[in-house]
Amino acid sequence: MSASEQSTTIKKPRRSWWRRWLIRIGWGVLALALLVLGAQRWWHHTNQKRLNEALAELDQAEPGWRLEDLEAAREQVPEEENSARVVVASYKLLPDGWPPREIGDLLDRRNPPEMLPPEDFNRLTKELADVGPALTEARKLRAMPRGRHHISYPRNISRILLKDQTHTGEVVKLLAFDALHRNLVRDPNGALNSCRAVLNAGRSLGDEPLLISQVIRGGRVTDACRAIERTLALGEPSLEELKTLQTLLSEEDAFPDLMIAARGERAEQHALLDALESGDVSVSEWTREPPSWKQRLLGWTVREDFCMEHPIMLKVVNRWIALAQTPPEEQAAAKRTFDQEIRTLPRSDTWTGPLLSLFQLESSSKRKHVHLRSTIVALAAERYRHEKETWPDTIDKLCPKYMDTVPLDPFDGKPLRYRRVQDGVVIYSVDDDGVDNHGNIGPDPNDSEFDVDIGFRLWDVTKRCQPPRPKPPEINPGR
Repeated sequence: MSASEQSTTIKKPRRSWWRRWLIRIGWGVLALALLVLGAQRWWHHTNQKRLNEALAELDQAEPGWRLEDLEAAREQVPEEENSARVVVASYKLLPDGWPPREIGDLLDRRNPPEMLPPEDFNRLTKELADVGPALTEARKLRAMPRGRHHISYPRNISRILLKDQTHTGEVVKLLAFDALHRNLVRDPNGALNSCRAVLNAGRSLGDEPLLISQVIRGGRVTDACRAIERTLALGEPSLEELKTLQTLLSEEDAFPDLMIAARGERAEQHALLDALESGDVSVSEWTREPPSWKQRLLGWTVREDFCMEHPIMLKVVNRWIALAQTPPEEQAAAKRTFDQEIRTLPRSDTWTGPLLSLFQLESSSKRKHVHLRSTIVALAAERYRHEKETWPDTIDKLCPKYMDTVPLDPFDGKPLRYRRVQDGVVIYSVDDDGVDNHGNIGPDPNDSEFDVDIGFRLWDVTKRCQPPRPKPPEINPGR
């Protein structure tokens, strides 16, 4: 090569070692990103496939299970027969903060057979007169056993508002005070009519497919049973009124509250998870907490977690719904089997939340049915006493004239207990602990929840309308 040729040759610059490593690292990062993306797509595909299979299986086994389908299938109640409309109208006529503290605890302050002292009676009379328009409206509920509250479903279903339903409690208190007052003025039939209105106020929550709706209904129905107990402790309603109310309570006992709540909870959780998975509802909107670093940087993994848990939630709640379809007294054995099944599943807030809510509702639902069934037996026993002027020796004597069969205890599946006591009779359940405490349904002197039963007390006629007990003497702390 000539000198001129050598001078024109361009020598390639030598790459430094750090540039070679930088290129390798770049290729490595790209390969890792592609690997992560592939894993993410595989994870998403797997989760979505499992979810789609679970949804398809449920659609085939139980069409119309979604929230919009449940809402569309609700019973249509004509407006003129809708007790929910009357509940809302009565509540709007009540002043804020009603009842006042002066009468708020009158129902708990005295034993059922006790009359009120003159000062308490006068205070109650004045308060009811002051809310006369609301009471007049509420009394219409006596003849309105069907109801349907309007529900507006937001995309973030966990933030649903049910103000009209929760305000049912104030109307129930108004009617319970009205029943008490009517008893005190020797109007037992009118008092029992107010008890019917209390029952129908609870039934104004019909087949609303929400767990909280059925919880509210159950609580108000229990309030009605307690109001009936107080009415029979203070007076003697007519046989016709007793029989009519017994029929209404039997209808309520057949109402499938647990199954409605379980199906609604499943549909509600599905709607919520669907919104979280799609990003329509953020996790922070759901939890009302600031987003975590994981939600900020790896939001897609959080959504995939929900998608992965979604079919598990459906499986768990489906099993619970099968349990809810059995009679209350048969659920104990089925529940033990169910408990064994769910122990094999990984713990997750996605499905344990609704499951724990359903567990709690199961117990409260059983107690509601205890109150209903013991009240049904009590009304039958009161009718028996009216005609024969004595209490039946055993609960079987009430069948078949006063009731078809002896109701079963939802907690152990055995017939409700019936016991003659010194001043009347008691019909009771063993409650959740399964221990028969011989009808001790009053406050426990040892303050132990395991030493009491739940049920209904009936007093002998001579033990009703007792004078109020004198107030205990005040203790002077200076002496």
